[in-house]
Amino acid sequence: MYKAIQAFFKEEDDAETVKADLNKLKVNNIRVDKLPEAGRTLMLTPLTYAGNGATNSGGGAGAGIIGAFTRDNEGAGISKDNSSREYTVECEVEESDYQEALKIIMEQDGHMDRDALDD
Repeated sequence: MYKAIQAFFKEEDDAETVKADLNKLKVNNIRVDKLPEAGRTLMLTPLTYAGNGATNSGGGAGAGIIGAFTRDNEGAGISKDNSSREYTVECEVEESDYQEALKIIMEQDGHMDRDALDD
């Protein structure tokens, strides 16, 4: 089963790096887009480690489930960032690769819609 992902980035290079890294996973329909200058405001959240469980990538320091930033993990070195995020990466990722995909996005400072992460 595949899960949809849409992540937002400040720079096109970051989005292209994520696209290249996601292509190493089981993904469908991956694309990078530039958002048109629309008046729409999105409530985006950075990604952070949300638990201490081991992941498919082998555990170790900082391993855990990746999820939306919350007040509970405010000490994780994430600060408020209101920078424009004009580039998106959209794809469908195999559920077994979902956490790895989130890690790739997190490592390139990608933000996602908090509601999409609550599924």
